[in-house]
Amino acid sequence: MSNPDDLDDGLLYDYSSGGEQVEEQNEKIEHTEPARGSSSDGTDEKKRILIDEEREEERPMSKRQKKLSKRSKLIEKKKESHEYEKNRKMTLPKSTPEEVSAYFSTLIREKNPDLSAIELEEKYLKKTDFLSTAKYTQERTLENFPDFIKQFSKAPKTIVFSLTNLRVADVFRTLNKERTCVKLFAKNKLKDDLKMVDMVFDTKNKKFSNIRYFVCTPTRLSKIIETNDSFFQGKDKLDIILDASFLDPKENTLLTADDAITLATTLRTLLDKKSSVKVLLY
Repeated sequence: MSNPDDLDDGLLYDYSSGGEQVEEQNEKIEHTEPARGSSSDGTDEKKRILIDEEREEERPMSKRQKKLSKRSKLIEKKKESHEYEKNRKMTLPKSTPEEVSAYFSTLIREKNPDLSAIELEEKYLKKTDFLSTAKYTQERTLENFPDFIKQFSKAPKTIVFSLTNLRVADVFRTLNKERTCVKLFAKNKLKDDLKMVDMVFDTKNKKFSNIRYFVCTPTRLSKIIETNDSFFQGKDKLDIILDASFLDPKENTLLTADDAITLATTLRTLLDKKSSVKVLLY
C-alpha cells in the first residue's frame, strides 16, 4: 500500500489546530488601537463635543434667533442704564457744593431755553449756597433723618422740602416727636397753611414758640411765599434741608422729578429775600 505522504496531489495541507488559530485572532484584536471617541479617559469624546459646539456657534442664526439675541442685549443695556441713573440719583445728595450747584444750573438752563446768559445767571444757585453733608456716613433713611438734622442743622427755623404729600406726612411724623413741626402741603387748605405760618412767626403767640421745622412740598411753599413774607423777616439764620435721597414709586427724587424746577425757583427766592440761608441735602 502506498504511503499517503508520498502522494503528490498538488495540494497544501495546514496541520495547525483550530485552537491555535483562535488564539492568533484574539491577539490581533487585543493589539488593535481603540476607535476614535472610545478612549478610556474620554479625551477624544470631549474633543468631539467641543468641535461640535464650535460648529454650532459658527452656524448662521435664524431671523428669530437674531431677534431674540438683539432683544436680550437691549434689555441688558436698559438694566445697566437704569442702575446707573438710580445710583446717580442716590449719590447726588452726597456730592460737593460745586457739583450740586452745577446740577441745578443744568436743570435751570434746560427748563429756560429762551433766557439769555445774564437772565440765567440771576436764577442759578451758587456753590456758596450749599453746605456739604458728605461726612454723614449713615444710610439716609427716614429713621435716620432726626439724627442727620441734629448733626447738621443749627438754625432756629428749618424748612424741609420733600417730594410728595405722603412723604411730607412721613417726615413730619418722624421729626415731630417733641411737637416741634408743622406740615405744609396740598392736603391742607392754603388759607389754613398761611394762617399757621403767621402764628408760628408771631412772637406774641407762645403756643407755637417751640415750632422749628416746616415740612413741605416745594409747590406749597412757593404758593405761600407769594403772599406771605414771614419767612423773610428778621436776621435769624434759616436752614433748608432737601429730602433728596427719597425715591418715589417711579424712582424720582426731589431733584429729578418734573417739578424740580419749582424747587430751584423757590430756593432762589428764599436765598434772595432772606439773609443767612444755607441749603443742605439729605
